[in-house]
Amino acid sequence: MTWELYISQASPYSIKIAALMGYMGIDHEVKIQNLWTRFSVIKKLTGKTMVPILRRGQWAMNDSTEIARHLIEESPVPTLPRAREAELLCWLLEDFADEWVVRWQMVTRWGVDRDRRAVSELIGRELTGAVPVGSRALGERVGQVIQKSLRPYGLRQENDAALLASRERTLQALEAILSGGPAYLFEGYPTVADFAFFGPLGQFRRDPTGRECLEGYPAIQGYLDRMEAMAARPPEVAVVDCESRPIEELHPLFAEVMGTYWPSLIANFEAQEAGGRGREAVAPLIDGQSFRFRSSRYLVERLQEILGAVDEAYGKRDHLFGEFGLRMEHGLVHRIADLSETESGRRLLSEYRHLGLH
Repeated sequence: MTWELYISQASPYSIKIAALMGYMGIDHEVKIQNLWTRFSVIKKLTGKTMVPILRRGQWAMNDSTEIARHLIEESPVPTLPRAREAELLCWLLEDFADEWVVRWQMVTRWGVDRDRRAVSELIGRELTGAVPVGSRALGERVGQVIQKSLRPYGLRQENDAALLASRERTLQALEAILSGGPAYLFEGYPTVADFAFFGPLGQFRRDPTGRECLEGYPAIQGYLDRMEAMAARPPEVAVVDCESRPIEELHPLFAEVMGTYWPSLIANFEAQEAGGRGREAVAPLIDGQSFRFRSSRYLVERLQEILGAVDEAYGKRDHLFGEFGLRMEHGLVHRIADLSETESGRRLLSEYRHLGLH
């Protein structure tokens, strides 16, 4: 039975998985969501209307990271770095792209009129099957619902400056990294981290403001062209066998992870411990700005998953990233140690025996 992949062309997570499956050469049928399938298939199978979903008969999965992990187990095509020490960093960057980069991508998508109109029209055409009557109005209504749903995650005007500053630092780091060495972040072939970055960056380039912004980043443009071509079956881009990228070259990108996404995870955990669901969290970012958002159990789970991955890595070896990644390892351990400053943080860390912090 052939896989079916239900997507939205306006979803960063959808294009992430569409490109990954194309690269892997997995036989599948891509189905663009519409009003009928949104409820009769997507919600019926998963209980949610979020895409993408990967389906085979009555089996379905709708979290892009879980789908990626499942596909990696199914396919022999390489999607992780060759060095075991780099796997943890690869998954950390995948999480950063999914959970943080997508936030600043949404700032201009929903905060700039021309971007909002463009994506609302796209969503309207999808849901109505390109029927012109009512598609624009439907797209605008759905867009309003999406905007409202994003506010708890910090997508509100008071955070715009902080998110846009993070955008510029991230783009500058990526441009420097991709201007030399392998064609992708780690290797001459794309890893799961590359597909995760392609999601929000590919959507950013589709929006008018994003297209203009990326004109100043030729290396990123070429990278996105290659990633976009991965969705073809077979992919139209050759995979090159070359030396792996030295991990220290990724330091500027990792520094952004530790200076933005990680503080938000810590602030979320502290807010949840102090007051529970919905309590406001304030994260101090790398540049001195603050990021305000509604705390959630979901982000606590993200923190626990990262701690579990680090703990597992230490359980297998006495270092995380190898000799060239000592600065990054020191930075990550230092950030984890921040949790030990509170009783609740110490309780959390006590669950991870290889971290040596309990």
